Amino acid sequence: SSGINAEYGHKDWERVVAVFVAGPAWQFKGWPGLTPDGSPVHIFTKMKAFHLKFEEIALDKNITKWDVSILTVSKNKRHLDSVCALKFWEHLDKFIMKNKRHLRF
Repeated sequence: SSGINAEYGHKDWERVVAVFVAGPAWQFKGWPGLTPDGSPVHIFTKMKAFHLKFEEIALDKNITKWDVSILTVSKNKRHLDSVCALKFWEHLDKFIMKNKRHLRF
């Protein structure tokens, strides 16, 4: 078989700590842990979900329904990108400490 399940085994999936979410549910087609209707909500209990967007862009409706941390950057204030990067690492570190302590170094 082809697809993401053919490439990664259970042990590999256990080491995944984060995913960047675009919005459409089809992004997760073939991923383990989908609900019967194809929703990835259970995936987000095993890995931290992020959505990176420009502040001027509206959110996809799925992003507002899912447990996703939104990282916002500005097209005109790029000097603030480092604040967004720090927010990413802060959220990810907290997630790992709470949910995947065995992956700490």
